Amino acid sequence: MASLMVSGSFALAMIVAAVRAAVVLPAAARIPLHVGSVDRCYLVPKRAGLVIWPAAGALVAGVLGGIAASSLAADWMPGVRYVLAPAVTGVLLAFEVGALLLARGRETSARSE
Repeated sequence: MASLMVSGSFALAMIVAAVRAAVVLPAAARIPLHVGSVDRCYLVPKRAGLVIWPAAGALVAGVLGGIAASSLAADWMPGVRYVLAPAVTGVLLAFEVGALLLARGRETSARSE
């Protein structure tokens, strides 16, 4: 139950970060979306980026939370069942915040040139 609450809190923090970025970032901002390695970094429009990051966090939290609570994870160590979903959702939150900071930094550097 605590795992679900922590994962939900991280997903909510992702939504809050996206809402704040929607206010702070200019309309023409491009948000980085990393798919694997540095070579696969796509700059998506602001609206798409602000939807994709929280949606990915909610999807991962739901899927991993469901798997950890199901009979599929009955033989797993309790530590893995309790930590997996919050850990992965927390990493996604950190990546989202990093992407939003990069988008903000690119916009401020573009304005100064």
